[in-house]
Amino acid sequence: MDTTRFDAVTRLFGSGMTRREALRGLIAGAAVASASGLVLHAEDASARRRRKKKNRKGNNQDGDGQNLPPGARCQRDSQCRNDYICDVPVNGSNSDEYCCGAQGAGCGAENEDGDDTAPYCCVGHECVYHPGNGSWTCEAVPDEL
Repeated sequence: MDTTRFDAVTRLFGSGMTRREALRGLIAGAAVASASGLVLHAEDASARRRRKKKNRKGNNQDGDGQNLPPGARCQRDSQCRNDYICDVPVNGSNSDEYCCGAQGAGCGAENEDGDDTAPYCCVGHECVYHPGNGSWTCEAVPDEL
């Protein structure tokens, strides 16, 4: 602290201010500093949540360079290969997320029992056979009214 500032602070505290007033000023300053730190922390947490939500919508590869195959456990869409997203597959439980087929993704043909085979479509999609090209792809299931 330079001498000019030191003199100004000394004059401020020495100018008839009581100890009680000085203590109130210090407490008020500490409260303001603490509140501004909380606001900055809340803004940082909010930015992290927005960034996480945005990353979940991505596709292809994430920053780690992962390119997980269909059926692999995942945490966000960007980890899965093209046309696949990180979601619950038709044969999975509600809390298990894997790379599964979205609209237009390739899927496994039905077995003789009529059950889907890997790679699976995500919930809300069904594996449909296209006789024109002999392929199976995931198609969105329309919402029932």
